[in-house]
Amino acid sequence: MTGVADTEPRATALKSIAEHGLPPRVTPKNFLVAWLLVLLCRSELYGYELLKELRDEFGITCEHGALYRTLRGLEGDGFIRSHWSAEDHGPAKRMYELMPAGRAALEQWGDALGAYRASLEKFFHLYHRVSER
Repeated sequence: MTGVADTEPRATALKSIAEHGLPPRVTPKNFLVAWLLVLLCRSELYGYELLKELRDEFGITCEHGALYRTLRGLEGDGFIRSHWSAEDHGPAKRMYELMPAGRAALEQWGDALGAYRASLEKFFHLYHRVSER
């Protein structure tokens, strides 16, 4: 027997497992800020290019709405700014560029993620030791 009713116990079981400390199955969305800042540090980009770069560089798929909400927030905080770029053909594109405050925020992300990476390395060191038993 298949159907929606069959998936309810499984969904409930997965929710219960997640509530007891198992890792999430998705990438934390707050990392989106760090990824956007580092991409914009490299070059000025427009929305579609950012989506493509997120996928190509980090393997991340992002909903358009989430991307543009995050970009608006970063612009509101003074980390990035945008301007319209008139194209010879096709519609104008809103280009995003990193501001000095964004570069400072990126440095803070680098420090925080570096500490996180060190913690993960310690986890994996211990994990590999105990999993080999």
